[in-house]
Amino acid sequence: MTREYYINQIKELDDGLVAMGDDSMKLLSLSLDSLVNKDKELAIKVMDGSKALDARGMELEDKCIELMALQQPMASDLRFLVTTLRILTDFERLSRYAWDISKITLRIDSEPLLPQINDIMELYKLVDGMIKDSLKAFVSGDIELARCMGSRDDTVDASYDQIRRALIDEMVKHPSSIDMASHLSFVAMYLERTADHACVIASWTIYRVTGERVRIK
Repeated sequence: MTREYYINQIKELDDGLVAMGDDSMKLLSLSLDSLVNKDKELAIKVMDGSKALDARGMELEDKCIELMALQQPMASDLRFLVTTLRILTDFERLSRYAWDISKITLRIDSEPLLPQINDIMELYKLVDGMIKDSLKAFVSGDIELARCMGSRDDTVDASYDQIRRALIDEMVKHPSSIDMASHLSFVAMYLERTADHACVIASWTIYRVTGERVRIK
């Protein structure tokens, strides 16, 4: 394996990681579109896309392992490969959340959504911004941007808690809404967990740049 080939492989990994992050969030967005519009065809496409994204993730993981095994990378490159392996797992989880939300779309059929769906869509905007900025921080090595994920996660947690409480109240006041409220509770939970993954990516960003192990939460 020549040095030029090695450098090209590192760049391909970097580009592949960014593309996977972008695509996982696109799937999450489309899954919410399928839910709001009760679009079963779109939901199925998202589920297929999630499976394809998982396969891409495995290919990138194999490439990381190959480079670590055959090239004996120096400290900075080794940290990049280790963090890439970890972050790929986060993006695979995001695509799984998109799959799960799409599954909910198929289950609810024509049942009307509850008003809390509007709050859930606002929550998605917060979470989407966190993932995009955490990925931006990783690519650019911006540790200050990475560190601010903790406070942003607090905002997401507060919003999620408000939605969860509202849905519980809905179930108590209107027992006929229990199934839909439960479905929407899961959707909100998936988004809250997505924000947690943004914090994990931010933590690995700091490790990649400085070698310091921190936990942003």
